[in-house]
Amino acid sequence: MIPNNSRHHQLYPVLSSAQIDSARRFASAEPVQFAPGEIIYTVGTRGAAMWLILEGSIEVVRRDGLGREAPIITGGPGEFTGESGLLGDRASLAEGKAGSDGCRALPFDAAHMRALVVGSAELGEIIMRALILRRVGMIGTDRVGSVLVGRHGDAQMIRLQGFLTRNGYPHSVLDIDDSNEDTRLLIERLGIQGDKDLPLMICPNGVMLAQPNNAQAGILLGITPQIDAQKSYDIAIVGAGPAGLATAVYAASEGLDVIVLDQRAFGGQAGASARIENYLGFPTGISGQALAGRTFTQAQKFGAKMAIPLEVARLDCDTRTGHCACN
Repeated sequence: MIPNNSRHHQLYPVLSSAQIDSARRFASAEPVQFAPGEIIYTVGTRGAAMWLILEGSIEVVRRDGLGREAPIITGGPGEFTGESGLLGDRASLAEGKAGSDGCRALPFDAAHMRALVVGSAELGEIIMRALILRRVGMIGTDRVGSVLVGRHGDAQMIRLQGFLTRNGYPHSVLDIDDSNEDTRLLIERLGIQGDKDLPLMICPNGVMLAQPNNAQAGILLGITPQIDAQKSYDIAIVGAGPAGLATAVYAASEGLDVIVLDQRAFGGQAGASARIENYLGFPTGISGQALAGRTFTQAQKFGAKMAIPLEVARLDCDTRTGHCACN
């Protein structure tokens, strides 16, 4: 997934027998047996579990909206699937199927995955590092995520690219003005005539949407979480900038139910900064996107629900009960 093979042991660590035994108590169900070649999870699946392989193997591939596919890895006993997007129930960017020898594996849904990384300091460090590195490795990689079709420099194309980049969602761009033969054939296949449908977003599951706004893109790509309208949260945070994310981390780590709402992306203005030199704990500086991404993942690790992109129109408060509701 990333070219630096020196970090392969961090991307795809192999848990020892003792570590597997420690992880078992956090599993969301008993081990599941899969037949050779059986699909375990697919691209676009919401709520896909992290699978810890006990026997056999799992073949993992990535796929983009055009159906172009590339292998990621074939994991064996002691290895686990998934990337950091699964902590927040985002749609899966990869597909996993049992290897030629079948597979027996332990499932960890999002809630049990979070319990594992918080409840075991040793395993938490190993697993969180791997999940984060895998997600980062997908950014800028081909054959994964959505495909944007349009013209270079078009305002709507720039908006969509910015939205996906700021939300850490991998994508590729096809410029219809490219003289490339493959591009020309694709345009003919998609039936694109003129600019009325551009930019066109092709989701990993093949669904196409013409000129989507951020909210539509978030829903179709599985960036926006599914929210229970009847659920009450202890804390609702409007704005996923540095202050909002910090509040989410501190509140969620204390066991409070937290929801964070933002109409664009996590990180706020700081997330767009090329370099932040005066942030505590980073003497050599760090990019705003990297800092925001780490805090975003940290908040999800503790169970904060990140409702992005959702716009808050008003806040209704009942002074008699002290309850507030976002609309």
